Amino acid sequence: MSTEPSRRAIAARNRSSPGKVSGKLLVALNCMVWEGLTRKQAAERAEMSEHGLWAALRRPHVRQWYLREIDVLRTSERARNIHALVDVRDTADNSMARVSAAKALEALDDTEAARGGYGPPLQPGLVIQIVSGDAPPKVIAPKVIEHDPDE
Repeated sequence: MSTEPSRRAIAARNRSSPGKVSGKLLVALNCMVWEGLTRKQAAERAEMSEHGLWAALRRPHVRQWYLREIDVLRTSERARNIHALVDVRDTADNSMARVSAAKALEALDDTEAARGGYGPPLQPGLVIQIVSGDAPPKVIAPKVIEHDPDE
């Protein structure tokens, strides 16, 4: 019996295991996320077919891994985005660009809160606000009505 690996074993050498992202797929996805390569360029770099990479991205565990990496990239770039906005606000010759940068800086907290990036995570639910037509509208702190589904 030969001790050399089979043709199938050689072909599977740089493939991902089921449910995992490794081998050529890991190389291709890292190229897409961290180097900004297109799917075609990333597939070529990883020595796999573009269709193979496309098909892999349709699998739930691969898509989940990819989206987690994108979130890490987005998070790691946030500080630089803020510094870029500050630079535009402080040095741009165009006054509208300066105003827009200032507005964007002020809106960052609101955007993050709406996205659920900072603070307590958003939870699903329903808010019912009852406004009586008798009184003029005024801003009132919402009253929380607790509901226990077991009752």
